[in-house]
Amino acid sequence: MPQPRQAVVTQSVRITPTMQRVFLGGEDLRSFPAVTAGAYVKLMFDKNGNPLNEPTDMGQVAMRTYTIAHFDANKPEMVLDMVIHADNGKTGPASAWATSAKPGDVITLAGPGSSKGLSEHYDWVLLAGDMTALPSIRNHLAALPSHAKGYAVIRIEDEKDAVVLKKPEDIEVIWEFEDTLSNRLSQLNWLEGTPAVWVACEFSDMRTIRTWLKDDKAIAHNNIYISSYWKKGRSEDQHKIEKRQDSEAFAKTLA
Repeated sequence: MPQPRQAVVTQSVRITPTMQRVFLGGEDLRSFPAVTAGAYVKLMFDKNGNPLNEPTDMGQVAMRTYTIAHFDANKPEMVLDMVIHADNGKTGPASAWATSAKPGDVITLAGPGSSKGLSEHYDWVLLAGDMTALPSIRNHLAALPSHAKGYAVIRIEDEKDAVVLKKPEDIEVIWEFEDTLSNRLSQLNWLEGTPAVWVACEFSDMRTIRTWLKDDKAIAHNNIYISSYWKKGRSEDQHKIEKRQDSEAFAKTLA
């Protein structure tokens, strides 16, 4: 794991009904490496859900993963857009921290980590995900060449969660807040040629979409990035174990 760093909250604002934007600064971020579109950090909390002010015994750390929405080493400033999950009215430690964070608060983070990007060989692109994937989808859209075509399908919790995205003219953005992500994808007007597919969402949705891409659309595995960012009713630690088990089982079906 990269060297943990201290980051200082400079601002925390609700930008849509379901998304909190947290701005982080501090001298430790001046040496933070350059990031790619899918880069992420891990925020560190103790077992009681309190943000860690400094690195400690890693066995006592709970980590929560977030895509870096924007980073400027010169300021320095890191922006995290954090979905505010609630399960029966209770939020997890990261959501609770994001909504209560005040300027001057300190949190320890590690990173950057990086996820697989889009396949380089494609005729069109399909980006899809729920609110947790929105920061990554936004970054990938902004990095696409101007001639790219295809779709970005985003499942949001509230119609006011839709935001303006920088994108190529021929990428159609679809905001879905009533149907499931998998159902909305199955209704797309499938384009000709080879797609580069990037999908990130809740665990059960991911499995449904993965099967559809493999069995119905026969997309080559090399042209797909698909991942679950979370699982209903599970902590990140529990989800990580089940995600690995699922990935190993799926890999056997490709062998």
